[in-house]
Amino acid sequence: MKVLSIEQMSRLKELGVDVKPKGLGMIYQFDGGNSYRLIYGESTCEDDMGAFDLQDIIELLPYTFDNFYLKIYRGINMYYIIYESINSEDDIIEKGNTPLLAAYNMLIWVAENGYLTSK
Repeated sequence: MKVLSIEQMSRLKELGVDVKPKGLGMIYQFDGGNSYRLIYGESTCEDDMGAFDLQDIIELLPYTFDNFYLKIYRGINMYYIIYESINSEDDIIEKGNTPLLAAYNMLIWVAENGYLTSK
């Protein structure tokens, strides 16, 4: 299973995204020092963070806001997460070489621009 790195999860946490683990799953477990390790299990410490996969990110992205609608496209060598508007000149486009990276980039944009409702 592909998940965001600890650096990416830390960036989301800085932006106010709730990264606390929710039950059994992939988590970054705090080792008590200055580092984390990726495990499958349950949180044992307040400093543990979830390890988001593509589904987790898609569930956090709003389907619509301000007349923009979420679309996901796959190009030849690139993945695109797009908020389309009626006027396509105003589309918001984030891309990545994997669907996880494209979705992460859009989640960062959404959080930075105040459109994240489920933090």
